[in-house]
Amino acid sequence: MSFGNAARVLTVVAACAAAAGSATSGSNQSQPAAQAGASSAPPPQQMEPTRALGVWRSTFGAVKIEADLSHGGLPSGGVHGVWLYQRQGQDVVGYFSGTLRGTVLQFRWQEPNNPPLTGEGYLVFDAEGRQYTGRWWSDKRDRVGDWNGWRAPTTSAASGSTDPGQYGDSEPQPAPARRPSPYQRQPYQPQPNQPQPYQPQPYQPQPYQPQPNQPQPYQPNQPQPYQPQPYQPQPQPTTYY
Repeated sequence: MSFGNAARVLTVVAACAAAAGSATSGSNQSQPAAQAGASSAPPPQQMEPTRALGVWRSTFGAVKIEADLSHGGLPSGGVHGVWLYQRQGQDVVGYFSGTLRGTVLQFRWQEPNNPPLTGEGYLVFDAEGRQYTGRWWSDKRDRVGDWNGWRAPTTSAASGSTDPGQYGDSEPQPAPARRPSPYQRQPYQPQPNQPQPYQPQPYQPQPYQPQPNQPQPYQPNQPQPYQPQPYQPQPQPTTYY
């Protein structure tokens, strides 16, 4: 697996690192190989796999564990993660991926350096998903140490959500006080329908305005000029004997 697949959760883990500020590499220094002890994981116990997911505090700073969909996700036990801590005032980021079987996660890890450090390890979760213990070692076995993690007992991990707001806070955060709004909403008061009383309007008679009689000018008859008619002789009746 490419460890770069876990880089997308780095921003979330960086935000959680402030909450786990006391957990730095100084709390888990690597030990000589002679003190490494057993490097084999114990037999796994039954556990809902989603209890391992989410954000943790640990002896190596903030840790984020997610299902690795490129390797089958939780049905196949595929998980990957990222951690962030400070060493000598510098942020150090590491990546891991592996297989979760019940309460036991066996993984390979990489911590970018020049050259990068690589190795293996295992984590053993409690069945309720509240804490884990584990061991890690480098491929050369020149570095080895414990890796312990925890989160608040009041946190519910059974939902399997990877929302960082649900994990990693040692104390529940109170809800912010609601600032009073200057606008006070008034309850609705229905207004009764008030009929308006009838107001009769007084009769105002209009004054009579007589119309002036306009006389028409006299037009005298004009005599027509005489036109003589031409004489028309009457025909004589015809007598028959």
